[in-house]
Amino acid sequence: MIAFMTLLLRGIFLTFFFSGFAAAAQLDLTEKENGKDLWMDRGDLLVFRLPSNPSTGYSWSVAASKPGLLLQQGEAACEIPKSAKGRLGAGGTEVWRFRAVRAGTLTLAFSYARVWEKGVPPVRRLSWPVTIRPSAQ
Repeated sequence: MIAFMTLLLRGIFLTFFFSGFAAAAQLDLTEKENGKDLWMDRGDLLVFRLPSNPSTGYSWSVAASKPGLLLQQGEAACEIPKSAKGRLGAGGTEVWRFRAVRAGTLTLAFSYARVWEKGVPPVRRLSWPVTIRPSAQ
């Protein structure tokens, strides 16, 4: 009987504890969705997967039109497909993650360029208008 009551109370506690937290959504995007209007709630995660080949010297950089609305989650990571591992000059995918931390609107712009080439325009530009709604809590 005590074990049953313990399990029951634990279930009730967990239900009340987690009911205050809405499940965050995750939006996965590639360059195919370039320019698409993005709508998200505070707490949601944006994940961008962009083609990249670090061996060429090119890499993506990002700029937000309004700072403080999205928080970058760690450094961008380059994922190399298993089929290309160990191959010199193989391309992959740069992965960028951002958490929506404040409501508002902004434009998130990515540029693919060699950082040391000053005065040379990027070879690729992508951008997304983002609207972050207040969380539904």
